[in-house]
Amino acid sequence: MRILLVTVLLCIVHGIAFAQDKHHLLVITGGHGFEKVPFYNMMDSLGNFTYDHIEQPKANELIASPAIDKYDALVFYDMNDSITPSQKRAYLRLLQKGKAMVFLHHALVSYQQWDDFQRIIGGKYYEKATAVNGSLVKSTYQHDVVIPVKIENPTHPVTKGLADFEIYDEVYGNFLTQPTIRPLLSTTHPGSSKYIAWTNPFGHSEVLFIQLGHGPEAFRSPNYRKLLRQGIEWSIIRHR
Repeated sequence: MRILLVTVLLCIVHGIAFAQDKHHLLVITGGHGFEKVPFYNMMDSLGNFTYDHIEQPKANELIASPAIDKYDALVFYDMNDSITPSQKRAYLRLLQKGKAMVFLHHALVSYQQWDDFQRIIGGKYYEKATAVNGSLVKSTYQHDVVIPVKIENPTHPVTKGLADFEIYDEVYGNFLTQPTIRPLLSTTHPGSSKYIAWTNPFGHSEVLFIQLGHGPEAFRSPNYRKLLRQGIEWSIIRHR
């Protein structure tokens, strides 16, 4: 009972501290077009965050510098394939230190030739047909579809208060996931792989990936905004 009470009190204290502090994010884009005004309107709506935004390849230069330490979390909305060996080491160092990282939508397609990346993010979208465990794998996408979303873990802080919902967005199909992922959302859409949001442990971090988020319809969705806000909050608290 005493341990439970202490745990509850700690959660309350963390919640109060989070509400009082403005947490500083780095939002990383580049490599894939998107509608900037509705995207940044969504980011502005999330509440208890300030953020800087930077495009690739400048983002990876910043990630490999000491200046990255001033950010509470990194939010990736990029689709980048250019990364140097020293920049790869910088990613791995940050994850070993327990840096909060949130990856969205087409970030899954990044770094096709960097094997560690799929172990970081928890999956891989195959742009080109590739032999994997004796089978040929090529991923797919489909714009402008209605996606039924099932909450796989309703008790997780990222999904708390969310019920199953539909969203007008883009699906990715035939991408592969790592056995280490902890699913948060799934879908039965025939053009999509099953799991569309998860957390994945790597180093001392637990990365969050959300496949949703292609365009303005998703950016305006109250469910998506709640999911993203709670995901960033959880990621920051988780990595303090």
